Amino acid sequence: MREALSALTTRGRAFLAAGFTVTLCALVLGFDALLRVGLLAVALPLLAAFVVGRARYRLSAQRTVSPQRVSPGQPATVSLSMANEGAMPMSLLLLEDHVPYALGTRARFMLDRVGPRWRQQVNYPICSEVRGRFQIGPLSIRVSDPFGFIELVRYFRETSDLVVVPVVHALDRIALEAAWTAQGENRPRAFAVGSAEDVMTREYRRGDDLRRVHWRSTARVGELMVRREEQPWQSRATIVLDSRRIAHRGSGAASSLEWLVAAAASIAVHLSRSGYSVRLVTDRPDPEANAWHDRLADPQVQAGPILDELAVMSVSERQGMHYAVDAVAGSAGLVIGLFGALQGSDVADLARMRAHGSSVLAMILDTSAWDDDDSSKASPAARMVGALGQHGWNAVVADPYESPAATWTRLGAVARHGARTGRSA
Repeated sequence: MREALSALTTRGRAFLAAGFTVTLCALVLGFDALLRVGLLAVALPLLAAFVVGRARYRLSAQRTVSPQRVSPGQPATVSLSMANEGAMPMSLLLLEDHVPYALGTRARFMLDRVGPRWRQQVNYPICSEVRGRFQIGPLSIRVSDPFGFIELVRYFRETSDLVVVPVVHALDRIALEAAWTAQGENRPRAFAVGSAEDVMTREYRRGDDLRRVHWRSTARVGELMVRREEQPWQSRATIVLDSRRIAHRGSGAASSLEWLVAAAASIAVHLSRSGYSVRLVTDRPDPEANAWHDRLADPQVQAGPILDELAVMSVSERQGMHYAVDAVAGSAGLVIGLFGALQGSDVADLARMRAHGSSVLAMILDTSAWDDDDSSKASPAARMVGALGQHGWNAVVADPYESPAATWTRLGAVARHGARTGRSA
């Protein structure tokens, strides 16, 4: 009752004030007819508050977003399935689903005459021009009485996420050096000690496919064990993304970081479809993000976690790339570096990424092209291409006037011919 009284609308408060005023005047002047009018004006809002406050509404709502992962400019559809599980009808409902500003205006619906066992589904579109992870909800319902005296608000706690991933460009197939790696578990071994089962199983490691779990050994040892003989040789590729603030210029969707994020997303999807096991490494210490993804899974499923991470990628305040170097150094496989404005100290660190037998490719941004103030200055990107070339890197210079797909094609030409130049390919 107290909650309902606090939810009085302007109309309800006006009726109460008018009713009390008329009642007071009737008592002073001695008009019985006027007294009845005043009491009626006071009783109506109080009666409505009592009925609404004692009512037990049983409303249910479920929200689905399809698809849950979209590209900038691609619309998604939100479906709200609502039902009145109770036997009490409701005269008027105002539904409002909270939508972030980047996805559009709030979705509002008005429902009239909601009867017992009522069910209905409403849909509305959402769209974002910028990448990111957006939370949709919660859903609020405003319940009102037939006279408009009371307006109660109920909230559903459930929320849904929409991930707007970076733009993915279609890349041409280029000649990449073989990057097949193994974990040393396919080599022949002598069974001098123990049984063959002891030799052909090992403990579970993060990133192993659960389909390779050997349950008999797991039950005997007491911890997850996987089969060694089913560990295939894998073609692995590591994408190194430079997200340091000092390495980028510009802001918003036209910044140099956005160009690199789009390039990283395009390369991740392209390599996943080509059969590579792909991972993303940045200048931030994040072991979970640096994990390999199962190449046996569907390409879209494998690239999904990388796209989700790129969707929320922002600039970091770190000065060096020590974490990225430590994550990549010494591991075989294809390495593709996406760098902003490199410093002289970065060259020595990146040289450590050159593992024996690995192929290392790089796109280095000409960040002066993203900065109007520095556009007249000579770019050190070409010099960095030459410096990395001395350490075995095949690199090209990228600028905002060229798409990641075109830069990828030039990079393939440089890698194919073994060139160590930047712009010329």
